Amino acid sequence: MVIALWTVLGLAALLLLAGLVIVLAAFGRRGGDPLSPEVLESSCWSRYRDRVEAGAAWLAQQPGEDVTVRSFDGLTLHARLLPAPERRGVLLLFHGYHSAARVDFSCAAPFYHGLGFDLLLVDQRAHGESQGRFLTMGVREREDCRTWAEYCHLRYGDGVPLFLGGMSMGATTVLMAADLPLPPTVRGILADCGFTSPAEILRDLMHRKYHLPVYPLLWVVGFWSRVLAGFGLNQCSTVTSVARTGIPIQLVHGGSDRFVPCWMSRRTADAATGECHLLVVPGAGHGASFLVDPDGYRAAAETFLERHLL
Repeated sequence: MVIALWTVLGLAALLLLAGLVIVLAAFGRRGGDPLSPEVLESSCWSRYRDRVEAGAAWLAQQPGEDVTVRSFDGLTLHARLLPAPERRGVLLLFHGYHSAARVDFSCAAPFYHGLGFDLLLVDQRAHGESQGRFLTMGVREREDCRTWAEYCHLRYGDGVPLFLGGMSMGATTVLMAADLPLPPTVRGILADCGFTSPAEILRDLMHRKYHLPVYPLLWVVGFWSRVLAGFGLNQCSTVTSVARTGIPIQLVHGGSDRFVPCWMSRRTADAATGECHLLVVPGAGHGASFLVDPDGYRAAAETFLERHLL
């Protein structure tokens, strides 16, 4: 009996330790440059490294302004604002998981800028020059998105339309912000390869990619995420948010995405009660839709933006 009890306690301690390690590795701030050759080679951008580096160089050459806001929980958040020569609107861009805007939007930014959009390239919390020890998979970031939208509304006024754009975790961020009280100048959302919720993407990756026992490990990860990072894995969902908003949405997803499965965008689109379009790019991996089919991507994005500029 005593041996059995100690065995159970030992297994429980190992499970708690495993969950802690996962949370620290998955949600903790990382060092290093997302644009470094080593990181690019090990990421989903490795096949497109030359184009990503060229786009990042273009972004670095553009005149801009560093801006900051204070988050709802007291963090200083940073973004780079790139004005367009003849501004027609503002596009707020939120990068993905452990990445940076100058990587995720390196190739699409010149296109959006050329359409006449000021670009606000956000460093999400616990990334880049923004403060924070932990990212929260879109849960607290959705409130940061609202803060940035309010900043732009105050800066530009009622006459300048705002659009929210995101890649991967950034797409989840802007979609989960959709049902918050956003400024009236927010006209639409562009979301590329977002996941539905922290719980669903972790469950899918544990099972499909890492072959880990989902339960009870996911429960333990959820416990540590609340204790250390202050968010629940089931706290928010794109599915719930898009069902509660009338903001128009353009979704994009790569048909061959092996990180965030395409069914997550399909499920989000099915839940939307307002205008919602989904472009699936055959053969595109995670975050690579613009790179695989630039003409199709440009056509869908430009049509959506032009429709809602007025």
